[in-house]
Amino acid sequence: MNLLLAHLSIFLIAILIDVTVGDPPERTEKYYPIVWISRLMYFFDRITKRGNARKEKILGVIYPIVILSVFTLPCLLLIRIHYELLYVLFGALIFKMTFTVKGLERYGRYAMDAGNLYEKRKAVGKIVSRDVSDLDKEHLDSATIESVAENITDSVISPFFYFSLFGVFGAMCYRVVNTLDAVVGYKNRRYEHFGWFSAKSDEVMNYIPEKIAAGLILLLSGSKQGDLRNRGYENNKTVPLTIVAMSRALKVKLEKVGQYIVGEYFEYARSEDIGEAIRIAKISSFLFAFVCIVLMAILYFAGWSWLN
Repeated sequence: MNLLLAHLSIFLIAILIDVTVGDPPERTEKYYPIVWISRLMYFFDRITKRGNARKEKILGVIYPIVILSVFTLPCLLLIRIHYELLYVLFGALIFKMTFTVKGLERYGRYAMDAGNLYEKRKAVGKIVSRDVSDLDKEHLDSATIESVAENITDSVISPFFYFSLFGVFGAMCYRVVNTLDAVVGYKNRRYEHFGWFSAKSDEVMNYIPEKIAAGLILLLSGSKQGDLRNRGYENNKTVPLTIVAMSRALKVKLEKVGQYIVGEYFEYARSEDIGEAIRIAKISSFLFAFVCIVLMAILYFAGWSWLN
Protein backbone atom coordinates (compact mmCIF):
# COMPACT_ATOMS: atom_id res chain seq x y z
CA MET A 1 0.00 0.00 0.00
CA ASN A 2 1.63 3.29 -1.04
CA LEU A 3 1.29 6.45 1.02
CA LEU A 4 -1.27 8.04 -1.29
CA LEU A 5 -3.60 5.07 -0.94
CA ALA A 6 -3.01 4.98 2.83
CA HIS A 7 -3.85 8.65 3.28
CA LEU A 8 -6.86 8.49 0.99
CA SER A 9 -8.03 5.54 3.12
CA ILE A 10 -7.50 7.53 6.34
CA PHE A 11 -9.44 10.45 4.86
CA LEU A 12 -12.39 8.40 3.63
CA ILE A 13 -12.62 6.12 6.69
CA ALA A 14 -12.65 9.15 9.00
CA ILE A 15 -15.47 10.72 6.99
CA LEU A 16 -17.36 7.42 7.04
CA ILE A 17 -17.00 7.27 10.84
CA ASP A 18 -18.30 10.82 11.12
CA VAL A 19 -21.28 10.19 8.86
CA THR A 20 -22.30 6.88 10.46
CA VAL A 21 -21.24 7.25 14.11
CA GLY A 22 -20.65 10.95 14.55
CA ASP A 23 -19.12 12.47 17.66
CA PRO A 24 -19.01 10.77 21.07
CA PRO A 25 -22.15 11.06 23.25
CA GLU A 26 -22.30 14.23 25.38
CA ARG A 27 -21.87 12.23 28.60
CA THR A 28 -18.53 10.88 27.39
CA GLU A 29 -17.18 14.06 25.74
CA LYS A 30 -15.14 14.94 28.84
CA TYR A 31 -12.95 11.90 28.09
CA TYR A 32 -12.47 12.90 24.44
CA PRO A 33 -8.75 13.67 23.90
CA ILE A 34 -9.49 16.95 22.11
CA VAL A 35 -11.24 18.28 25.25
CA TRP A 36 -7.90 18.06 27.02
CA ILE A 37 -6.48 20.78 24.76
CA SER A 38 -8.91 23.20 26.40
CA ARG A 39 -8.33 21.84 29.87
CA LEU A 40 -4.58 22.16 29.57
CA MET A 41 -4.85 25.78 28.39
CA TYR A 42 -7.35 26.61 31.16
CA PHE A 43 -4.80 25.20 33.64
CA PHE A 44 -2.04 27.43 32.25
CA ASP A 45 -4.48 30.34 32.29
CA ARG A 46 -5.24 29.84 35.99
CA ILE A 47 -1.61 29.64 37.10
CA THR A 48 -0.50 32.69 35.12
CA LYS A 49 -0.17 35.86 37.20
CA ARG A 50 -1.51 38.95 35.46
CA GLY A 51 -0.09 42.45 35.53
CA ASN A 52 3.04 42.17 33.37
CA ALA A 53 2.02 42.55 29.73
CA ARG A 54 5.40 41.48 28.33
CA LYS A 55 5.48 38.33 30.45
CA GLU A 56 1.90 37.50 29.50
CA LYS A 57 2.73 37.82 25.80
CA ILE A 58 5.74 35.54 26.15
CA LEU A 59 3.76 32.93 28.09
CA GLY A 60 0.99 33.31 25.52
CA VAL A 61 3.47 31.94 22.97
CA ILE A 62 5.18 29.31 25.13
CA TYR A 63 2.04 27.61 26.42
CA PRO A 64 0.44 27.07 22.98
CA ILE A 65 3.72 25.66 21.64
CA VAL A 66 3.88 23.24 24.58
CA ILE A 67 0.29 22.12 24.02
CA LEU A 68 0.85 21.90 20.27
CA SER A 69 3.86 19.65 20.87
CA VAL A 70 1.95 17.38 23.25
CA PHE A 71 -0.85 16.74 20.76
CA THR A 72 1.01 16.76 17.44
CA LEU A 73 4.19 14.79 18.20
CA PRO A 74 2.21 11.51 18.41
CA CYS A 75 0.90 12.30 14.92
CA LEU A 76 4.47 12.57 13.63
CA LEU A 77 5.34 9.27 15.30
CA LEU A 78 2.33 7.67 13.61
CA ILE A 79 4.25 7.45 10.35
CA ARG A 80 6.71 5.07 12.02
CA ILE A 81 4.03 2.37 12.35
CA HIS A 82 5.12 -0.22 9.84
CA TYR A 83 1.86 -2.19 9.85
CA GLU A 84 -0.19 -0.44 7.19
CA LEU A 85 -3.55 -1.54 8.57
CA LEU A 86 -2.75 -0.15 12.03
CA TYR A 87 -1.38 3.04 10.47
CA VAL A 88 -4.61 3.62 8.57
CA LEU A 89 -6.82 2.72 11.54
CA PHE A 90 -5.05 4.95 14.07
CA GLY A 91 -4.68 7.69 11.48
CA ALA A 92 -8.41 7.66 10.72
CA LEU A 93 -9.37 7.74 14.41
CA ILE A 94 -7.03 10.66 15.13
CA PHE A 95 -8.11 12.57 12.03
CA LYS A 96 -11.78 12.10 12.94
CA MET A 97 -11.09 13.94 16.21
CA THR A 98 -10.16 17.07 14.25
CA PHE A 99 -13.42 17.60 12.34
CA THR A 100 -17.16 17.04 12.49
CA VAL A 101 -19.85 17.31 9.85
CA LYS A 102 -22.37 15.36 11.89
CA GLY A 103 -21.88 17.69 14.85
CA LEU A 104 -22.85 20.73 12.79
CA GLU A 105 -26.13 19.05 11.94
CA ARG A 106 -26.77 17.65 15.43
CA TYR A 107 -26.48 20.89 17.36
CA GLY A 108 -28.14 22.92 14.63
CA ARG A 109 -31.17 20.63 14.68
CA TYR A 110 -31.37 20.77 18.48
CA ALA A 111 -31.97 24.51 18.16
CA MET A 112 -34.26 24.17 15.14
CA ASP A 113 -36.50 21.53 16.73
CA ALA A 114 -36.69 23.10 20.20
CA GLY A 115 -40.31 23.17 21.36
CA ASN A 116 -40.23 26.43 23.30
CA LEU A 117 -38.06 29.46 24.03
CA TYR A 118 -36.45 27.89 27.11
CA GLU A 119 -35.41 24.77 25.20
CA LYS A 120 -34.17 26.85 22.27
CA ARG A 121 -32.01 29.02 24.56
CA LYS A 122 -30.60 25.89 26.18
CA ALA A 123 -29.78 24.35 22.78
CA VAL A 124 -28.24 27.52 21.34
CA GLY A 125 -26.23 28.08 24.52
CA LYS A 126 -24.32 24.89 23.74
CA ILE A 127 -23.00 26.15 20.42
CA VAL A 128 -22.31 29.87 20.95
CA SER A 129 -20.26 31.78 23.51
CA ARG A 130 -22.61 34.77 23.76
CA ASP A 131 -25.17 35.18 26.56
CA VAL A 132 -28.46 33.74 25.28
CA SER A 133 -30.58 34.28 28.40
CA ASP A 134 -32.31 37.39 27.01
CA LEU A 135 -32.34 36.54 23.31
CA ASP A 136 -35.67 36.28 21.51
CA LYS A 137 -36.52 33.59 18.95
CA GLU A 138 -35.25 35.60 15.97
CA HIS A 139 -31.85 36.22 17.55
CA LEU A 140 -31.58 32.60 18.69
CA ASP A 141 -32.24 31.40 15.15
CA SER A 142 -29.70 33.94 13.91
CA ALA A 143 -27.09 32.74 16.43
CA THR A 144 -27.60 29.15 15.31
CA ILE A 145 -27.16 29.97 11.63
CA GLU A 146 -24.09 32.09 12.42
CA SER A 147 -22.60 29.16 14.35
CA VAL A 148 -23.28 26.71 11.52
CA ALA A 149 -21.77 29.13 9.00
CA GLU A 150 -18.63 29.86 11.03
CA ASN A 151 -18.09 26.21 11.86
CA ILE A 152 -18.08 25.19 8.21
CA THR A 153 -14.58 26.67 8.28
CA ASP A 154 -13.50 25.69 11.80
CA SER A 155 -14.98 22.20 11.96
CA VAL A 156 -14.64 20.96 8.38
CA ILE A 157 -12.92 22.96 5.66
CA SER A 158 -9.77 23.88 7.62
CA PRO A 159 -9.10 20.35 8.98
CA PHE A 160 -9.67 18.91 5.48
CA PHE A 161 -7.41 21.55 3.94
CA TYR A 162 -4.50 20.93 6.31
CA PHE A 163 -4.89 17.16 6.10
CA SER A 164 -4.58 17.45 2.33
CA LEU A 165 -1.31 19.36 2.66
CA PHE A 166 0.29 17.78 5.74
CA GLY A 167 -1.68 14.68 6.69
CA VAL A 168 -2.92 13.86 10.21
CA PHE A 169 -0.20 16.10 11.66
CA GLY A 170 -1.52 19.12 9.75
CA ALA A 171 -5.12 18.50 10.75
CA MET A 172 -4.19 18.10 14.41
CA CYS A 173 -2.06 21.28 14.33
CA TYR A 174 -5.08 23.18 13.09
CA ARG A 175 -7.40 21.63 15.68
CA VAL A 176 -5.06 22.61 18.54
CA VAL A 177 -4.67 26.18 17.27
CA ASN A 178 -8.40 26.62 16.70
CA THR A 179 -9.27 25.22 20.13
CA LEU A 180 -6.76 27.48 21.88
CA ASP A 181 -8.25 30.49 20.09
CA ALA A 182 -11.68 29.48 21.40
CA VAL A 183 -10.26 29.35 24.94
CA VAL A 184 -8.11 32.49 25.16
CA GLY A 185 -8.36 34.32 21.82
CA TYR A 186 -10.60 37.12 23.10
CA LYS A 187 -9.85 40.85 22.91
CA ASN A 188 -10.70 41.60 26.51
CA ARG A 189 -8.65 42.72 29.51
CA ARG A 190 -7.81 39.20 30.66
CA TYR A 191 -6.68 37.83 27.29
CA GLU A 192 -5.49 40.94 25.43
CA HIS A 193 -1.84 39.94 25.93
CA PHE A 194 -2.10 36.31 27.00
CA GLY A 195 -4.26 35.21 24.06
CA TRP A 196 -2.78 37.28 21.24
CA PHE A 197 -0.66 34.48 19.78
CA SER A 198 -3.50 31.95 19.81
CA ALA A 199 -5.85 34.43 18.15
CA LYS A 200 -3.35 35.47 15.48
CA SER A 201 -2.35 31.86 14.75
CA ASP A 202 -5.98 30.89 14.22
CA GLU A 203 -6.54 33.91 12.00
CA VAL A 204 -3.55 33.00 9.81
CA MET A 205 -4.47 29.30 9.55
CA ASN A 206 -8.08 30.13 8.65
CA TYR A 207 -7.19 32.78 6.07
CA ILE A 208 -7.42 30.54 3.00
CA PRO A 209 -9.96 27.94 4.27
CA GLU A 210 -12.43 30.69 5.27
CA LYS A 211 -12.40 32.07 1.74
CA ILE A 212 -12.87 28.57 0.34
CA ALA A 213 -15.83 27.96 2.68
CA ALA A 214 -17.46 31.30 1.83
CA GLY A 215 -17.00 30.61 -1.88
CA LEU A 216 -18.64 27.20 -1.55
CA ILE A 217 -21.63 28.69 0.28
CA LEU A 218 -22.13 31.29 -2.43
CA LEU A 219 -21.55 28.75 -5.20
CA LEU A 220 -24.20 26.39 -3.84
CA SER A 221 -26.71 29.21 -3.41
CA GLY A 222 -26.06 30.84 -6.77
CA SER A 223 -25.07 34.13 -5.10
CA LYS A 224 -22.35 36.31 -6.54
CA GLN A 225 -18.89 36.65 -5.01
CA GLY A 226 -19.29 40.42 -5.08
CA ASP A 227 -22.00 40.15 -2.46
CA LEU A 228 -19.27 39.70 0.18
CA ARG A 229 -18.19 43.30 -0.26
CA ASN A 230 -21.28 44.45 1.62
CA ARG A 231 -20.38 43.41 5.16
CA GLY A 232 -23.31 45.08 6.96
CA TYR A 233 -23.14 47.23 10.07
CA GLU A 234 -20.20 46.43 12.32
CA ASN A 235 -19.10 47.66 15.74
CA ASN A 236 -15.34 47.08 15.93
CA LYS A 237 -15.96 43.47 15.01
CA THR A 238 -14.69 41.57 11.98
CA VAL A 239 -17.56 39.49 10.68
CA PRO A 240 -16.46 36.05 9.41
CA LEU A 241 -16.86 35.77 5.66
CA THR A 242 -18.91 32.59 5.99
CA ILE A 243 -21.54 34.42 8.06
CA VAL A 244 -21.79 37.13 5.39
CA ALA A 245 -21.99 34.46 2.69
CA MET A 246 -24.68 32.51 4.55
CA SER A 247 -26.73 35.67 5.02
CA ARG A 248 -26.62 36.24 1.26
CA ALA A 249 -27.30 32.59 0.49
CA LEU A 250 -30.38 32.40 2.72
CA LYS A 251 -31.40 36.05 2.21
CA VAL A 252 -31.78 36.55 5.95
CA LYS A 253 -30.65 39.14 8.48
CA LEU A 254 -28.08 37.85 10.96
CA GLU A 255 -27.33 39.88 14.08
CA LYS A 256 -25.04 39.56 17.08
CA VAL A 257 -26.44 42.24 19.36
CA GLY A 258 -23.96 45.05 19.96
CA GLN A 259 -21.44 43.54 17.53
CA TYR A 260 -22.74 43.40 13.98
CA ILE A 261 -25.74 43.17 11.66
CA VAL A 262 -25.35 41.39 8.32
CA GLY A 263 -28.01 41.43 5.62
CA GLU A 264 -29.80 44.38 7.19
CA TYR A 265 -32.21 44.68 4.26
CA PHE A 266 -33.47 41.10 4.68
CA GLU A 267 -35.99 39.69 7.16
CA TYR A 268 -34.77 37.98 10.33
CA ALA A 269 -33.98 34.28 10.05
CA ARG A 270 -36.59 31.66 10.94
CA SER A 271 -36.21 28.13 12.28
CA GLU A 272 -36.64 26.61 8.81
CA ASP A 273 -33.66 28.67 7.61
CA ILE A 274 -31.49 26.68 10.04
CA GLY A 275 -32.32 23.53 8.10
CA GLU A 276 -31.25 25.16 4.84
CA ALA A 277 -28.00 26.37 6.47
CA ILE A 278 -27.29 22.81 7.60
CA ARG A 279 -27.98 21.50 4.08
CA ILE A 280 -25.54 24.02 2.59
CA ALA A 281 -22.93 23.15 5.24
CA LYS A 282 -23.16 19.42 4.51
CA ILE A 283 -23.00 19.77 0.73
CA SER A 284 -20.08 22.23 1.05
CA SER A 285 -18.25 19.74 3.27
CA PHE A 286 -18.64 16.77 0.95
CA LEU A 287 -17.90 18.84 -2.15
CA PHE A 288 -14.65 20.04 -0.58
CA ALA A 289 -13.83 16.47 0.51
CA PHE A 290 -13.90 15.51 -3.17
CA VAL A 291 -11.65 18.48 -3.98
CA CYS A 292 -9.22 17.32 -1.28
CA ILE A 293 -9.05 13.82 -2.76
CA VAL A 294 -8.16 15.30 -6.14
CA LEU A 295 -5.65 17.66 -4.50
CA MET A 296 -3.89 14.81 -2.67
CA ALA A 297 -3.59 12.84 -5.90
CA ILE A 298 -2.12 15.86 -7.70
CA LEU A 299 0.35 16.50 -4.86
CA TYR A 300 1.39 12.86 -4.84
CA PHE A 301 2.21 12.75 -8.53
CA ALA A 302 3.87 16.16 -8.24
CA GLY A 303 6.26 14.72 -5.64
CA TRP A 304 4.91 16.51 -2.53
CA SER A 305 7.16 15.30 0.30
CA TRP A 306 4.72 13.97 2.91
CA LEU A 307 2.92 11.86 0.31
CA ASN A 308 6.07 10.23 -1.06
